[in-house]
Amino acid sequence: MPCFWVWALFLPVAASAQDCRLTVTGRVLDAHDGTPLPFTTVYVAETGKGTMADTSGRFVLESLCAGTYTLEASHVGCDPERMVLHVDRDTVLVVFLEHHIELLDPVTATAYRVEETASQTRGELDGTALKRLAGRSLAQMLTRINGVRMVQTGPGIQKPVIHGLYGSRILIIQNDVRQEGQQWGVDHAPEIDPTVAGRLVVIKGAEGVRYGPDALGGVILIAPDPLPRTPGTGGSVQSEFQTNGWGGKLAATLQGGIGHTGWGWRTTGSVRILGDQRAPAYILSNTGLREWGWSGQAGYTGNRHTLDVYYSFYAGEFGILRAAHIGNLTDLETAINAPEPWYQRPFGYDVINPRQKVWHHLAKAEASRRVDDLWTLKSRLSFQADDRQEYDIRRGDRDDRPALDLRILTTQWELSAEHRPWRHWKGAAGISVQHQTNYNLPGTGTRPLIPNFITATASVFTVERYLADDWEWEAGGRYDFRYLEVSRIDKNGQLVAPAYRFSNINFSTGGLWRFAPRWSLLGNVGTAFRPPGVNELFSQGLHHASAAIEEGNDRLKVEKAIKGVTTIRFAGQHTSLELSGFVQRIGGYIYLRPVAEYALTIRGAFPVFRYVQTDALLTGADLQLQWAPGGGWSWTGQASLVRADDLRSDEYLFGIPPVQFFQELTWEKPGVKSGHLWRVALSARHVLRQDRSPSSDFQPAPSGFTLLSASAALEMPGSRITIGADNLLNNTYREYLDRLRYFADGPGISAYTKWTIDF
Repeated sequence: MPCFWVWALFLPVAASAQDCRLTVTGRVLDAHDGTPLPFTTVYVAETGKGTMADTSGRFVLESLCAGTYTLEASHVGCDPERMVLHVDRDTVLVVFLEHHIELLDPVTATAYRVEETASQTRGELDGTALKRLAGRSLAQMLTRINGVRMVQTGPGIQKPVIHGLYGSRILIIQNDVRQEGQQWGVDHAPEIDPTVAGRLVVIKGAEGVRYGPDALGGVILIAPDPLPRTPGTGGSVQSEFQTNGWGGKLAATLQGGIGHTGWGWRTTGSVRILGDQRAPAYILSNTGLREWGWSGQAGYTGNRHTLDVYYSFYAGEFGILRAAHIGNLTDLETAINAPEPWYQRPFGYDVINPRQKVWHHLAKAEASRRVDDLWTLKSRLSFQADDRQEYDIRRGDRDDRPALDLRILTTQWELSAEHRPWRHWKGAAGISVQHQTNYNLPGTGTRPLIPNFITATASVFTVERYLADDWEWEAGGRYDFRYLEVSRIDKNGQLVAPAYRFSNINFSTGGLWRFAPRWSLLGNVGTAFRPPGVNELFSQGLHHASAAIEEGNDRLKVEKAIKGVTTIRFAGQHTSLELSGFVQRIGGYIYLRPVAEYALTIRGAFPVFRYVQTDALLTGADLQLQWAPGGGWSWTGQASLVRADDLRSDEYLFGIPPVQFFQELTWEKPGVKSGHLWRVALSARHVLRQDRSPSSDFQPAPSGFTLLSASAALEMPGSRITIGADNLLNNTYREYLDRLRYFADGPGISAYTKWTIDF
């Protein structure tokens, strides 16, 4: 019996009769039960290049000219087989490999927490799309996924927003590990170097079952590419330079396989430096930044066992707009209503106070063992250390002493059992525990904004999935228990240690229905819960980077949410469509609300924000339409809408993204013989005014605006060069989701150039 056969579906993205930048993507499945076959090698004889399928059986072959190719697919226990494939447009393959269990101990996909879910609405960036965004921050990259926005503190600090929620309501999973740091502040960007990402996935549903507490808004998966398993060494070097801030980023990756032993390795490193950024009419003084990142990974994949060890380090220093820190109440009110910042200095790279520094370490070791033909066990142990220092404007030699100095240590352990499809059923169950210690380092000379605390979390979950020809269905449940103990000084100067216990049971169910050859419908309903954070309970004082007084509330209760998402998709020959809608009710929703008053402290005058709790209803929709009429032309349009209401006070919630539209027109011209691709793109981002903002805000919501961007690229086999510009017309605007919009405009025009060399 032949060992290899294939079914192909042609999905043109930008149809062109002589396209030399074509892509062949696909999945490798077991011919008997349809399960993914990870780490299958797919090789193109004519180009001498190939790729390896990831843990879900997915592979991508890029930089192909139109023509006929000989593809070779090989997997452990199956003799290599060849096929001839004619490529005249972007092609999607479903590859089936047949092997016999008695002759082969199959390699099982054990990366459960980054596995695709049938019923969840999701967006993804990988391959060429991710490479074209090199040099951007993680949040900026994610905004290219429809329905994802970002909240920011000035031009240098951003964090992603999914369906109006961000911060501790969005889980970030880096290389299968739940990212833990000082993520409670709007100014606390994820401590992650996006260079490590081979794939970015956004799951937009409430994922309390699969990923645990806090996943009310969604989950962001940051997955590296599979490690090489064939001999040889390769890598890439990326460089990006921009004129707004007169700086950029340099990153490099080196990887290889060790013989035919099943071992592979990878190391990455990057540095990013920017000076003061500039609004159209003035310098945004003290908005420079410095970032460094490094990671190393090694792993083994065998017939029955896998082993993976990983370490990453990230460090950053960020300046906070100097004009946001005011000396007295009169000057504060004047600064908020002034057309320009009161403090301006000549351009420079110095990062002065107010500023913040962060360091983040992540170490992981995981192993799996296939127990029998059905079950696989997997264990993962990880450790994270996160340090954050925030510097205020202080007198004398105290200027170099941090006003906030926090360290958080997190240990996580997980054990899961996953079974292969059995009578159409596939699923997993597991347990996890987490211990976390957060404490203030001495020497700041100020009262801590948040107190010391210890948390311990224990969880147990199970998920089952039914696989049919035209539909899939899954359901799961999870129980979580969290213990919180706080050590703080009360109003009477006494040391107290209140303890809290939170627990909850979450459920989710959903399915996928392929009701026509080009149409599919998917939906999911899930619950999630989030205990109040220590900052929400006990914050009391100046949050330096946000330039605001924040007041906690120790009477806050647990947030409990239920969210439903429904999506319909169409994939035609020249057109594709995705339309999704969501409804989410959050009982006990906690948010930081402006109270329309100012406070004068010995460190200056600042607006006051207070943590309050209510019941919230969030509704919205995301639309994405792609059209490829031919001739190298393609167009993408996106629209997103979020509505959020305070059900207790009949008021709007603060900090919800306004309606936004995005469209991009692209033209591509391939070189038939050279393998080169010329690519030109023009995009427009249009943001409406947020008319549903609370009356207690310090300023009315800013006006809507439109920003244009343009780029031109030459993509060659092994290298690419790009030039472009953001805010092409140098428009003046203010982002509603920018906490420093009270004091300054957003960045003006920025020209950039990027180049990448693969070797």
